[in-house]
Amino acid sequence: MQLRHIKAVTFDCYGTLIDWDTGVANVLGPWAVRTGFVGTVSDLIAAFAVRQQAQQRLQPFKGYRSILRDALAEAVDSVGGAISRSDLDAFADSVGDWPAFPDTIDALRHLKAAGLHIGVLSNVDSASFEATHRRLGGLIDTVITADEVGAYKPDLKMFQTLLRVLDGRGISRQHVVHLAQSRFHDVAPARELGLDVVWIDRRHGRPGHGIAVASAAEPTARFAHLEAFCATLATKAA
Repeated sequence: MQLRHIKAVTFDCYGTLIDWDTGVANVLGPWAVRTGFVGTVSDLIAAFAVRQQAQQRLQPFKGYRSILRDALAEAVDSVGGAISRSDLDAFADSVGDWPAFPDTIDALRHLKAAGLHIGVLSNVDSASFEATHRRLGGLIDTVITADEVGAYKPDLKMFQTLLRVLDGRGISRQHVVHLAQSRFHDVAPARELGLDVVWIDRRHGRPGHGIAVASAAEPTARFAHLEAFCATLATKAA
């Protein structure tokens, strides 16, 4: 990976910039207490992750908020619970409230100051991302969401759309590096297209798998957090 030649750094957002495990738990934890749910929140999140991935493979294309509702309803049912429509709606509307990781804003500011183009390739819908974009300080230059493409990662169409948009802005693929937590959704398809891709191992040292989907895809490089990547980038550019 030739860090000196990077012109654009693109990200998966939820799981990489935004701590979606915590965001989801912040909604489902209080729900579990309020409703007397007898199962564990961690088991519910794991069940949700499986159903979400299955929902994203369905055709015709479903919007992300519908997927959140349907995947959570199926997950709750699978672990022996029940959830109201209003609680499903509240969950689907919570995306913009999910918190950023502590190093996210500083990393984005660092990359911006270095003159790099910052992109996001996300499996959410544009409306859900708007509040997240504000949470990230409006620092993202290019945003590609699933509803714009009509597909969900790991579908190659998502990455092909991103590369086409960047190329239209004078940034060719050899000058792009993609950063993501999910080896299933991002590392595997990015490597298939010949992109340099950095695995930000956000689950490192944390119990369980969260909303992650298992994959053995090998990244170009691995870092435990964005601070380490930015430090390496600064060293190579010096």
